[in-house]
Amino acid sequence: MAGLDPIFAPRTIAVLGVSRNPAKLGHRLLQNVKESGFPGTVYPVNPSGEAILGFASVPSIDALPEGIDLALVSLPAATVPDAIRVLAARRARAAVVLSSGFGEVDDAGRGTQAAMLATARAAGLRLVGPNCMGVYSAPARLNGTYFWDLPRVDGGIGVVSQSGAYGGLIMRHLGSRGLGVSRFLSIGNQADIDIAEVIEYLADDTHTTLIACFVEALRDGRRFVDVAMRATAGKPVVMLKGGRSEAGRRAAGSHTGSLAGSYDMYRPACRRAGVVLAEETEEFFDAIETLVVAGSRRPSAPSVAIITVSGGPSVIAADCAERSGLAVPGLHPRVQAVLRGLLPPFAAVGNPIDLTPQVERERIAPAVRHVLDQPEIAGAVAVNVGLDFPEFADALVSAMEATGKPLVAFTADTPDITARFSAAGVPVMPTPERAVRAWRALWSARAEAKAPAATPPRRVPPDVARVLDSHRGPLPYGLARRALEAYGVRFCREATVATPDEAVAAAERIGYPVVVKASIENVVHKTEAGAVRLRVASADAVRGAVREMAAQTGAREFVVQQHVGPGVELLIGARRDPVFGPVLAVGTGGILAEVIGDVSFRLAPVDADEACAMLREGARERLLAGPRGLPACDAGPLAEIIVAVSDVMCVEPRVQEVDVNPVIAAGASAVAVDALVIVG
Repeated sequence: MAGLDPIFAPRTIAVLGVSRNPAKLGHRLLQNVKESGFPGTVYPVNPSGEAILGFASVPSIDALPEGIDLALVSLPAATVPDAIRVLAARRARAAVVLSSGFGEVDDAGRGTQAAMLATARAAGLRLVGPNCMGVYSAPARLNGTYFWDLPRVDGGIGVVSQSGAYGGLIMRHLGSRGLGVSRFLSIGNQADIDIAEVIEYLADDTHTTLIACFVEALRDGRRFVDVAMRATAGKPVVMLKGGRSEAGRRAAGSHTGSLAGSYDMYRPACRRAGVVLAEETEEFFDAIETLVVAGSRRPSAPSVAIITVSGGPSVIAADCAERSGLAVPGLHPRVQAVLRGLLPPFAAVGNPIDLTPQVERERIAPAVRHVLDQPEIAGAVAVNVGLDFPEFADALVSAMEATGKPLVAFTADTPDITARFSAAGVPVMPTPERAVRAWRALWSARAEAKAPAATPPRRVPPDVARVLDSHRGPLPYGLARRALEAYGVRFCREATVATPDEAVAAAERIGYPVVVKASIENVVHKTEAGAVRLRVASADAVRGAVREMAAQTGAREFVVQQHVGPGVELLIGARRDPVFGPVLAVGTGGILAEVIGDVSFRLAPVDADEACAMLREGARERLLAGPRGLPACDAGPLAEIIVAVSDVMCVEPRVQEVDVNPVIAAGASAVAVDALVIVG
């Protein structure tokens, strides 16, 4: 047996902690194994040696035959380490430890858990848990969990959950929607087997067509991304992440760090891997149902048509779509003209498309087909409240099948239409918002996960490399600039000086007005420290600025820079996340970066295409388009800086954080005017 087969497809099972008392969990566990119809051999372990629930028991663990596939361990915590030691000696292949009281409790529990794992690994015994709810495997006819009265529905959903209680919720809720589970594993503390390994197994499992996971924490985010990327190439993966609160936010010393909460990193990780990341329980189950019901249909772009005979709910759907990052593109005038020829004169033909209750029913099909034929439309959300005529459903289903573009519906009080949609594989949701988010799940699950770009060889100058190897904390500005320039970050013209007269000479070479900064170590935000003077326009003002900052900050060195602007100020930064490794941040920059919080994240490395995609998100696309008379900005130079910062993080392992803030973009130019590099 290979991989996790001893857990999901065992031939022999031992149940440890079996009681003759039906109120005890060990008794319930054995009863579940029996009632699920497990066809293999079962060995209950009970000191009495008497038969329990029709199974002949063995009096002790060391009385078990050698080489059993799976042990289900439901014992008091204090006795579990000895049980694992004996199972290892008996060459058992896997043990699911349902018992609690280990790493989730305290340091002593973590020590016990680590020792138990060491014993198991030395013998090749795989551990699930501890502190879990067990394993369920429909193909093996095995319910090795504490859950009883599970829905008996055939299906191909593989479930892995860190939370046992939430795992039970998943099992029951999917069953209530008529969706069946193929495999389920509650992994608890992940002492040995973790979420990534289970996803890897389910990705190759022919009985599993979709993978659903509830995650509280990942041990190795990069491994999760690699495994999930391979999985999503063949089947959808849906995730709900617990533990997203402000309490989990990292205390950081840079703009990038303070903007990046722990949950923020899961979004780019899932994006890279093609995983559907749900924001809440309802959306999680809707996404699973939609991906099961819709089959292989996926949109080619995040642009949707809202087609309705119910005006108000369609407006809500359009609002939700734009809030959710989907486009609701207006239709071309020539398309609108065709629709006006088919629909009543008071119909809305821009998108949303309101056919109106007065529409001639034979005209619904050509109207709907014309909308879905448009290249800017990648699919549709159908909205119908109370107008239960079959032509509406038939037209939309026919257009969906002809174009291959996915359809999700919201219906109310329309039993005939709802039945027709369901029969055709159209997911039907109970609110407009849920229908829109379900359609977004189809877009998120598209099979376009892309491997990261290659990074260049090490390029920093030797003296900078030596500093990176020995320094801790923020680099002096001059070294930070040289390190970033070596990777392609372009800076404004500037000079480093030591005296007021040198500062004046530098300012006259550069040209007034200038910016004067005090060069002081271990200061992250220079503005707050009084170490920056802007628009210094004369020699006397330069001398005054230098003297004032020397007295205020104790600085002995100063930087005189050209004054760059007007332009758009952006933040381009990166940090080394403890779970996912190097992560890029791009957002609105300057002194208001943290206040505005307009920022996007990606896992490094990124290429130019992904860098440009980050520039199109949030407020950046509008800012770079040239609002209020400012020149439009070319994305190319900005993308080069983003890629350069990405390369620094991927090639220089000592660099913990980078902030290039602000980068000022104007027209075809983009230059950095300040930088922070933190080495750890």
